[in-house]
Amino acid sequence: MEWVLAILLLGFLGYLVYDEMMPPKLEKPRGTLVNSVAAGSVYEPVSNALRRGIRVLEIHLYSDEDDQPVVATGPVSEGTDHAYDNVSFESVCVDITNDAFPSKDPCILSIVSHTEKSRTLNIAAKHLKTIPRRHLVEDKDIVDASLDSLANKLVIVSGGNIHGTELETLTNLNWNNSNVRRLSYTQAVHPEDPEELSIFTKSGIVLVASDGGYIPPTENPNTPLKYGCQWNFYLHGPGGFSMR
Repeated sequence: MEWVLAILLLGFLGYLVYDEMMPPKLEKPRGTLVNSVAAGSVYEPVSNALRRGIRVLEIHLYSDEDDQPVVATGPVSEGTDHAYDNVSFESVCVDITNDAFPSKDPCILSIVSHTEKSRTLNIAAKHLKTIPRRHLVEDKDIVDASLDSLANKLVIVSGGNIHGTELETLTNLNWNNSNVRRLSYTQAVHPEDPEELSIFTKSGIVLVASDGGYIPPTENPNTPLKYGCQWNFYLHGPGGFSMR
C-alpha cells in the first residue's frame, strides 16, 4: 500500500514540475471587426437580447412630448415622427450597463434617429454617458480594430440627422461616412453592383437593417453573407461574433 502512495505522490510531483516548466498557452487573436459577422436584434427588449447572446442591437429613437428620447418597441409607420409604444432610452442604457458586460465580444448599439430635435439627441448622449466610462470607446472609424481590443466595450453606430449634436461626438461608426453602410435586406440581397458590394465589405462594414421586417419565403435570410455583409438582423445563428 505504501509503494502505491509513493508512486501516486511521485506522479503528482512530476505533473507539478511539468506544468511549471511548460510555457503558458497563448490564445490566438480573433481578428478584426470588419472580418467578423454577427446576428442582430431589433424591437426586442434589450435585456432579453443580451441574455440570449446577441451582441448587435438596433434601436429606433424618437422624441416624446417632453423632448425626452424614447425607443420604439415595434415598427412605426413610415413618416411618423413619434412612437406610442415605447420605452425610455434611459432604461435601455441601464439594461446595457447591467447585462452587456462582461463579454469577450463588443456590444454594438446602432441608433436610428427619427427625430431632428437637438435637445432630444443631446439628452440621449447624456444617458449614454451614464454607462461606465471603461466600456465606452473614444476612437472613431474603428472598422479595423481587433475584437480582442473591443472586449467589454460598447461601440455606438449611428448616422442621418445627428450632425452637430452630442450624440455625434459619442458615435464611433457613422453610416454617413465612407466605411459604413446601412442597407435594407432587399438592397443587400439584390445590390445594384454585387461586385462593388463584395469589394466594399473587405474594408468596410455593412449593417443589414430590419426596415420593413419582411422577407419573401423564397429568400434566404443568410444571403447577404455571400457579399460579406457583417451585421445582419435576419441572420440565422448565434448572436456572438464569429470570423468569416
